[in-house]
Amino acid sequence: MRRLAVTLLCVSACSRAVYEPRLHAPDVPPRMYSVHNGRLKVHLTSGDLVVLTSWTPSETALSGTGTRYDILRRITSEGRQLLPLDSIALLESEVRTGSRPDATVGMAIWTTIWGVFTGICVADPKSCFGSCPTFYVATDSGEALAAEGFSASIARALEARDLDALFPARAMGGDFTVRMRNEALETHAVRSLTLLAVRRPRGGRVLASSDGTLYPATAVRGPIACRAPEGDCLAALRAQDAVERTSLADSIDLAATETIELTFPAATGRLGLVLAARQSLMSTYLFYETMGFLGSRAGETLAALERGGPEVAGRAMGMARLIGRITVEVLAGNQWTLIGSHDEAGPLATHVEVLPFTTEGPGPVRIRLTASRGAWRLDWVALADLGEPTEAVVVEPEAVLRGDRPDAAALALLRDPGRHLVTYPGDAYDVVFRLPPADGEWELFLQSEGYYYEWMRSEWLADEDPALAALVLTDPAAALRVLAPEYKRGEIKMEQSFWSSRFGR
Repeated sequence: MRRLAVTLLCVSACSRAVYEPRLHAPDVPPRMYSVHNGRLKVHLTSGDLVVLTSWTPSETALSGTGTRYDILRRITSEGRQLLPLDSIALLESEVRTGSRPDATVGMAIWTTIWGVFTGICVADPKSCFGSCPTFYVATDSGEALAAEGFSASIARALEARDLDALFPARAMGGDFTVRMRNEALETHAVRSLTLLAVRRPRGGRVLASSDGTLYPATAVRGPIACRAPEGDCLAALRAQDAVERTSLADSIDLAATETIELTFPAATGRLGLVLAARQSLMSTYLFYETMGFLGSRAGETLAALERGGPEVAGRAMGMARLIGRITVEVLAGNQWTLIGSHDEAGPLATHVEVLPFTTEGPGPVRIRLTASRGAWRLDWVALADLGEPTEAVVVEPEAVLRGDRPDAAALALLRDPGRHLVTYPGDAYDVVFRLPPADGEWELFLQSEGYYYEWMRSEWLADEDPALAALVLTDPAAALRVLAPEYKRGEIKMEQSFWSSRFGR
């Protein structure tokens, strides 16, 4: 779901006869018949640009016929071009909106589905549904959204591995299925999916910290007091029950913060603060605004960031760093001491994480949370006794089903660390894992690795504004002040529009 960035990957988004830019990974070029005017722009890591009029991909290179330009866009060669994949930063094409990237669905059917979906996005384009890959598991009450994968990996340069607790899941052994969906106008590139399984301690749980360390947790207890700007917040945070504590954003500065203070019964030793939270739609909105500001220059901008690698691309996410974090402090004597922060991106699935710390004080444990106003939804905050870190059993996919049929190609891609399973809007896969037998319940964590490309909506192109795009890049704090009034005007109604435009649901 939605991380701030000044990068984007543009693809078609509405069923009108409009041609729009779309960006592609080097190893997933578009087919020639799907590209308007038969032109594929190849942005190279050197800064050169090659415009191909015909092309043929292989596992190691992209070959074709076209014209090569240097960094000053002077012609350096014409005719046959052979471009190793590792020399390519990004591919850019134009497509007619409403066309399926891989043409696996009939055009009439696809356009009909597309038109229904995007009607809501046309009416309210900045609150259109967006997500990274979403993962569902079966529970006693039906299918439940349990995780969203590599949420901050909005470009190939930011490809990352993500670990999510499948907190609603219950498993003793045998086959366990995770349904992976693409529910937004996005292209997902999934490198791998694995399960981490740990035997659950009797009467407790296993919790993951932000660095992936797994801790057995017992004596998990809720707070006895909670104070927020609105007053008592205990009822919202004492249990994981989908009753969330929320707030509204500041109307002047989206980075303006608020503080919540919690009190827990006295405890000493190795403890862990348990947070169950997800982002609000603030980050989604800001991400989409950034995409609109970049407009037709998005391909060039993203190619430059891809050339710079993860460090440069990460620095471009300045607004995310300013609003996308909950800092956590514990009162030690008369001093508040930082014990860590929670910064899992994504507005869809509630993410459960533990922040370990130790305390020796005789009195109640007091915790302070600080975050940007209106940026987070808190479901549960608890305190737990933590044991020594434990190791997990790593379980690879056993099978992949698409519909009711095995998909051997998808399984091979998920098990090959050198390749990606690429999915498009509406795609769904059932990934089956075979758990070893256990004398109790397994605690399960889903480890996903990959990245995704956001698709450009035609309505966003009208917002192209180089000055605001530059402001987002160079002074994200100022950008959050400039964007605050507009965000506030749509904040209340954004939630309904967002979920109504969910793809394939």
